[in-house]
Amino acid sequence: AATVTLLCLVMGFPVAYLLVSLPARLSNPLMILVLLPFWTSLLVRTAAWVVLLQNAGIVNGALLALGLADKPVAMIYNRFGVVVAMTHVLLPYMILPLYSVMKTIPPSLMRAAASLGAPPWLAFARVYVPQCMPGIGAGALLVFILALGFYITPALVGGANDQMMSYFIAYHTANSANWGLASALGAALLLGTMLLYALYARLLGAERLRLG
Repeated sequence: AATVTLLCLVMGFPVAYLLVSLPARLSNPLMILVLLPFWTSLLVRTAAWVVLLQNAGIVNGALLALGLADKPVAMIYNRFGVVVAMTHVLLPYMILPLYSVMKTIPPSLMRAAASLGAPPWLAFARVYVPQCMPGIGAGALLVFILALGFYITPALVGGANDQMMSYFIAYHTANSANWGLASALGAALLLGTMLLYALYARLLGAERLRLG
């Protein structure tokens, strides 16, 4: 879950920044592409990654054709497949809070920092990024909580050692009938969610939570 959250942040921040920087006639179609996964079934998106990453799939076929691999690379039913598929599914949940916060940051602040002698990278790090913290915190909190309780994608793409807590909750509820353990896992998941929210509220303030 932490790996997926970090990847979503690394990939989602430049996308959100690009959407804010472009004029509306260009950013609006790109925003539709960001929202497109929400209009597609989660099961369909997960099944698509199974097709892409399997030994005879498109990705392995391209690697073999380009001579980058001598034999099919195991990219499914392991940690790699889970991380790739979950990052794709959860990326919009990071982009939208970032976009919402970045949209409210006046461009004049960066120009003011440049007029005071700050180079672009320093102005970006010391002026722009700190103002994005509510979006970064909200996006990271949302993605991490969703990833921690993800069920369908790890169940289909991951191996036996790459399942999230929700899988074991479902297993002990429906298969082993160990309802006590399932309840304990569910309570632990709820407690973890509450602790993460409390940490966010402590560091940034709950009133600054921006989800879009």
